Amino acid sequence: MSRDFEFKALLRAYRSGIIGEETFEAEVAALEKSAPMTNGNGSGGFRAFGKTYKNERAAVVSFLDKVRAGEANGGEAFSAWAEVCTTDCIRSGLRMIAEREAYHSRVFAQRLAELGGEQRASVTDEGRKFTAYLGDRRVPDCEKLLKFVERVGKPEDAIKPICEFAALLKEDADTKEALRLFAEDELSTAKWLYESCAALNAPAAAAKPAERRAAM
Repeated sequence: MSRDFEFKALLRAYRSGIIGEETFEAEVAALEKSAPMTNGNGSGGFRAFGKTYKNERAAVVSFLDKVRAGEANGGEAFSAWAEVCTTDCIRSGLRMIAEREAYHSRVFAQRLAELGGEQRASVTDEGRKFTAYLGDRRVPDCEKLLKFVERVGKPEDAIKPICEFAALLKEDADTKEALRLFAEDELSTAKWLYESCAALNAPAAAAKPAERRAAM
């Protein structure tokens, strides 16, 4: 692969928002020095998520293991929410998200096994607390949606780390393509929850100015 081709690929990824400015500049600098482009074959190792791994495979194994555990917890969390959901228009959507999160976990577990990795990551305390929160029937659905939006932020920003990591992969095309689909699923989920939050909380937001006017 020529350096000109690699530079154009990096530029397309940067312009489309797949990788950030810092990643773009680091990759271009490595390319200009004719160094291995963070593929783990050089002395610098593979750089991702602010850490340096021994090579690309080590970074992929670590990522898959953590995401496998996180997505499994996400499946349980949204399933628990769906069970206590009192808002008819989002209940089936929550069930679909739960299935999506669960299948992500299964696919990543399978890919992890194919790479010879072990399942070491487990659900964090924060993850367990969030599952308990979503499964609490005393908390209204509109508040849960607000909490999710606050936790995740803008949908496009939420998936950037996934896209940037996928763009760095040069050897593992299988995982790279899986991550592209994973990012699209996560974006779809986040957008739907974001829009649902805006729709369900709009009446409450509109009522506040009216209440203030009535009190005058």
